[in-house]
Amino acid sequence: MATLLDAPTTSPTLSTEDLSVLRRLEELVRQTHLLWDQEWVGFSWRNYTFEHMQRVRGLSRTLAREEGADARVLEFAATLHDVTKSYDGDILVGPDGKRVLDENGFWRNATLPPARTNQVTQLYDQLGLAGTVHSVSGGKIADALLAEEGYPEDFRARVDRAVQEHLIAGPNASIEGKVLNDADTVDANIGLPAFYRNIQISLHREDENYAKRGERFLDWLRQNLPAYLDTYLKEKIPTWIEGKQRDFVTKLNTPSAQRLAQQRIDRLRQVNDSLIRELEALEHALEDGGLAVVRYFMENRKNPQMTEQLALLEQRWSGAATPATAAQLLQEIRREAAGEY
Repeated sequence: MATLLDAPTTSPTLSTEDLSVLRRLEELVRQTHLLWDQEWVGFSWRNYTFEHMQRVRGLSRTLAREEGADARVLEFAATLHDVTKSYDGDILVGPDGKRVLDENGFWRNATLPPARTNQVTQLYDQLGLAGTVHSVSGGKIADALLAEEGYPEDFRARVDRAVQEHLIAGPNASIEGKVLNDADTVDANIGLPAFYRNIQISLHREDENYAKRGERFLDWLRQNLPAYLDTYLKEKIPTWIEGKQRDFVTKLNTPSAQRLAQQRIDRLRQVNDSLIRELEALEHALEDGGLAVVRYFMENRKNPQMTEQLALLEQRWSGAATPATAAQLLQEIRREAAGEY
């Protein structure tokens, strides 16, 4: 499996031993998320969290270079920031029907136990972390794993702190915590990977609604794709983009993250405008346009893996003498997934 650790942007501050440990930790994180059998929990599907981690690590590298953050600390913190995320079950709701908040204003989740165990889950139990928000439990697991690898206490403490700050980075947060918080926020909310996520979440909700009536949304979608695309691209996505512009960009911690997020917002608008224009020649667009990519994402949603789907689609248009619009969109998604502007 190719990983972002193999990318040429890997920080020169990493030693050979660091790279070896990071590869072991990355594989441990991947295996840990597979200990749960639920395909969907909340806003995430089973294959989402590991790929999200890889993208956050790439974004952290990019932001670290501009903000002067410690790239070595961020490599380990980004790799482990969601190591306990799969323990987050359904959001708890109080007697009043409102979501239950913790002391920091985060939604509280029921603790979802894994179906199987490994080194991470054993540490989770040994450290008594059930019921803690995943940023806190993730930091403690990161510290324990790095201690087993022989890393000194001061380095472990900096990684632990950054992981704990990745959900909320206040004014006194470390620069690594601020960068990781920004990278985590941007990947989930702003850009083409976030657009991919929006497709998955939006259509999964439709799946659930149709299933309640004993029907399949995918059957309806294939019969009504033009109408659905028209509403989705002309109404839902512009509203979604403007919401991200309003709620996230200026609230990011670092100037470099704000610039990167704004560029991605602008690109999202351009991509969506292009997709809307393609609706006028829909039959052709569904073969070689950006809408061919969107259609594939919409119709292939069984625990999807974005990197795998990108590779399959890139192969489809790899031999074209003149790159199709679809291939251009795939290149832009791939670039953002690698953590670039």
